[in-house]
Amino acid sequence: MNQKEYSIMKSLLENQGTYITSQSLATELSLSDRTIRTYIKKMNDILSHQGAIIHSKTGYGYQLDILNRGKFDLFLKRQTVKLTSLLETPQIMEIEDRQNYILNKLLLEDAILNFDELAEKLFISQSSVTKDVNEIRERLKPYHLTVVSKTGVGFWIEGDEQEKRHFIMDTFFGKNYNNPLREHIGNSDLFQDISFEELTIIILDEAREERLKISDIIIQNLVLHLSLAIKRISEGFELKDSGILIDDNNVAEYKVASHIIERVEKNLAITFPKEEVGYLTLHLMAKSNNKNSQRDTELSDHLVYVLQHMSQQLNVNLVDDYQLFNGLLEHLKPMLVRLEQGIILKNPLKKTIRSNFPEAFDLTKKYLSQLPELQPYLINEDEWSYLSLHVMAALEKAKNTRKLQVLIICATGYGSAQLLRNRVTNEFGSYINVVDVLGYYELNETSLKNIDLIISSINLSSVLFKVPMVHVSVFLNTQDIHLIKKEINQIGQLEMKDQPKKQYNQKNSGRQYIEEHLTSDHFIIYDVPPTKERLISELLTRLSSGEDPHYIKKMTTQIQQRESMGEIVFSDTIVVPHPAQPIGITTKMAVAVVPEGMVWDHEKHIKFIFLISPSFIENEGITHLTKAIVRLVDDIETQEQILSNITFNNFRNHFIKITNQEEAD
Repeated sequence: MNQKEYSIMKSLLENQGTYITSQSLATELSLSDRTIRTYIKKMNDILSHQGAIIHSKTGYGYQLDILNRGKFDLFLKRQTVKLTSLLETPQIMEIEDRQNYILNKLLLEDAILNFDELAEKLFISQSSVTKDVNEIRERLKPYHLTVVSKTGVGFWIEGDEQEKRHFIMDTFFGKNYNNPLREHIGNSDLFQDISFEELTIIILDEAREERLKISDIIIQNLVLHLSLAIKRISEGFELKDSGILIDDNNVAEYKVASHIIERVEKNLAITFPKEEVGYLTLHLMAKSNNKNSQRDTELSDHLVYVLQHMSQQLNVNLVDDYQLFNGLLEHLKPMLVRLEQGIILKNPLKKTIRSNFPEAFDLTKKYLSQLPELQPYLINEDEWSYLSLHVMAALEKAKNTRKLQVLIICATGYGSAQLLRNRVTNEFGSYINVVDVLGYYELNETSLKNIDLIISSINLSSVLFKVPMVHVSVFLNTQDIHLIKKEINQIGQLEMKDQPKKQYNQKNSGRQYIEEHLTSDHFIIYDVPPTKERLISELLTRLSSGEDPHYIKKMTTQIQQRESMGEIVFSDTIVVPHPAQPIGITTKMAVAVVPEGMVWDHEKHIKFIFLISPSFIENEGITHLTKAIVRLVDDIETQEQILSNITFNNFRNHFIKITNQEEAD
């Protein structure tokens, strides 16, 4: 691709999953609409043979659709577009992953970053980098850390060192960080009585005391190595005659390794042979922020190739697994040094892995043995078992990703919450993965990220989420199990043969409910886009008739509270403000339509605003409203039909039509 096509591809990738207009592309690249269309036609001729296609839709623009990830990634590599984990930069498309990558560089590697260079490396616009950094500032505030920038230099993080370590632990090794080695290996029976968290703290402390820059992946690998070393010692194995020479350039690494071993010995009352210090030093010498040698670069390319073939056999995307790729890469570097020096590393888990995880072991041996760097050596099963730990964690992560991701919400104590979690897991473990158990007021945007289903012991019928929610008792009775099965079935993960046919009473149908709760008095059309504050105030005024004198003030506060708990913007065009707790005497809904689109926080084209006011007395039938709204989110055609003739009757007719479709399903 030429430079202009490269830039168009960059914009399409950055907006993957959504349409971007030719006008937007033309403005961004200083080209005409016609030139953009010409370039895209030419690009489509190429992409159709490279695992992707650019779709066009009248009135919406262009959208990139990747049909064959492996083939497309290879094409991108040839175009020097580094989106996969080829070297030090992973494929970073999700905002949270992107921010963690930036934080990794700023905190763990103590880097000074440049906005322009970062935008180029992460393949995003400068405005996206600026937005990410602003959100990082907010994440740092509770730790009294600040982002400092200087023109011509870049930006970095300043603050107390202990606060930095606290933030690093919470961000990269806490429960909210997707760490497959900790979750699937550290919490398994493989490492009983060994605390991954304690080892992580020791390694982090000692590395930072000596200002040794190591990434989260290096720390992960060191924790795994130390855990195996502890088991080796406990079972009578020792690493002897390491033959590792420490020169003046590796003094810091050796010092850190020595201090780590000393602290682990003291904490666990065990004694390491001196050779373990040498091998730990070797791991630190291979840290990822060192300048890559030619061999490391070739090893990276070969590893990508191997993971692509493994992915094709398993039908699982391992190529984009940043932690698997870098975990293997950072293990292979010191492993190659050991193999060159004839150092044998015993793995006390070899028999357990061979017997209990044969698939991961065989896959690891079959594919990684294809690496040209390993072929000159005779590699024993101890080494393959060590490498397979990384593959095991990745496969388990992929397996759990394919399950429904479930969040459990409880109002009672920890014991009751765990009781519900255990009952749900025992009943539906084959279909769901319980991500976390939270109290109602612990809910926030991060906790709701990538969640498919909410199971709550609290009645949250008055709170609207983007995902389905099931209200159950802590004891999970037969009726509760049926409700959960029903939701799983509707999401498409479980075939329910005993699922009864839906029966609807016309008296309580969704149509009648909407006709009663959606009136012309509660419907506003804005020819001129209003501010968010003005719109909420005017909608609440419409709904306040017959309510408490302080209804508007209370609702405003509760809407703000709900926004702090999680996103209420359901799409590029639809937002659904509602209270965290019911305030109204009766259930009501007000609707605003803004044909030109209005600004709502970070969104600029919101056209439909549904303000729901649930009742604190009863909310029977409110799900008819919420399900219809959720259905409208994906029904672009109905949105267009409403906007083509903006009247209350036209809106209500289409809204009722959506409800009828819901009931028919």
